[in-house]
This record gives sequence, structure tokens and C-alpha cells, in this order.
Amino acid sequence: MSSSSGPAPAGFARRPRTHFDLVVAAYCVILVLSNVAATKGVAFGPVITDGGFFLFPLAYVLGDVVAEVYGFRSARRAIVTSFAAGLFSSVVFWLVIALPPAEFYDGQAAFEAVLGPVPLIVAGSLLGYLAGQLLNAFVMVRIKARTREKHLWARLIGSTLVGELVDTVIFCTVAAPVIGITTMGDFLNYVVVGYVYKVLVEVLVMPVTYTVIGWLKRREPTYGEADLAGEPLAPLR
Repeated sequence: MSSSSGPAPAGFARRPRTHFDLVVAAYCVILVLSNVAATKGVAFGPVITDGGFFLFPLAYVLGDVVAEVYGFRSARRAIVTSFAAGLFSSVVFWLVIALPPAEFYDGQAAFEAVLGPVPLIVAGSLLGYLAGQLLNAFVMVRIKARTREKHLWARLIGSTLVGELVDTVIFCTVAAPVIGITTMGDFLNYVVVGYVYKVLVEVLVMPVTYTVIGWLKRREPTYGEADLAGEPLAPLR
């Protein structure tokens, strides 16, 4: 036997061919940015919302994509990962606010005013997000168990109606006093407008959702090899 000479080659882990990691990264970015943007109350005439109104619905679009293409187990992993990213960002903001400002830094008050409420916003957002997204994914895969590859529109709308309702009620209950909503009328406005808006956004972007789902299904080499829970399918007998 001849022994090999020289040092062993550097080793690396093989990265699986999948687009799942990119979707999870988008999940995390959207959740963190929407939590920061939500600290600003926004009014369009009588309509009351927050600065994250145009971002957060996209998280549910991604949630539908993940649940439809990768199954409930992968959707749960993406949700928990983005949940952790949101929680980590809140802790970072809290620590940065607590650090003593330099003598030349005159933006401490503004920094606290903008990012100080973020931990409370994140608490409501994460609680609502976790419950709403898990319900969204669960309903999505349960409907798919009956419809299989047909009636994608029913899965998208049905899961959104359930998930967004739970998410919006939980988030608005926590966030309303933080952004300055104190009356019941304004609170109901905040909840109803937020819920209707988020559902409408998902309906309006449904053609885009269809396109993304179709693109991923064609390019994921293992699509169709797992059941609805994300478990490998048993071999045919």
C-alpha cells in the first residue's frame, strides 16, 4: 500500500440544491424591517395604520409559498427562524439604547423615541406572527391534503383569512397603545383596516404568488418526494 503524501485537502460541507434558504432570509428581513417600521403611526385621512403596512403582508405571501412548496415542517422551521431573528433584533436595539452615548452624539433622544418602543412592538408582532403563520401554514397544507395540486387559490385565500385574523388581533392589541391609539373606535379602525388591507394585498398579489410557487416547484428537484407534513414518502409496494 502506498501512503499519500502532502496535507489532506480542505473539507467543506455540501450545500443542498434548494431555494429554501433564500426564502427564509427574505422572511427574516421582512419581519425585522416591518417591526421597526411599525413604530410609526400612519394616517391616510380616517384610515389608521402603521409604517409597516406595506411590508408585513409579504411575510404571509412567503408563508404561503413555503407551505405550498416545502410542506408544514419546513414552514414551521422558517417561521421559528424568522421569529428568532425578530427577537434577536429587539434585544440588540435594547442593548444599543442602554449603551452610554458619546459626548458628541446628540441623537440619543431621537434614537430612543424611534427604537425604544420596538421591544413592545416586537412582542406583539412575534406573538401574532407565530400564531398566525403557524395557523396559515397548517390550514394551507390541510386544504392541500384535499385538493392536491388543484385549487391553489382556495388554499391561498383560506389560509390567509384564518392566519391574518389571529395575527392582526394579537398584534394590534399590543401595538395600539405603543403608537398612540387610546380609544376603542380608533382601535377597531386599526384592527379592521389592518385585517382587510392584508387580505386584499394577498388577493391582489396572487398572480405573483402563483408565479413564484410554479417557478419553485419546477426548480426544486425533490418536489413531490415528500408528503404534506414534509416527511419523505414511503416507497410504493
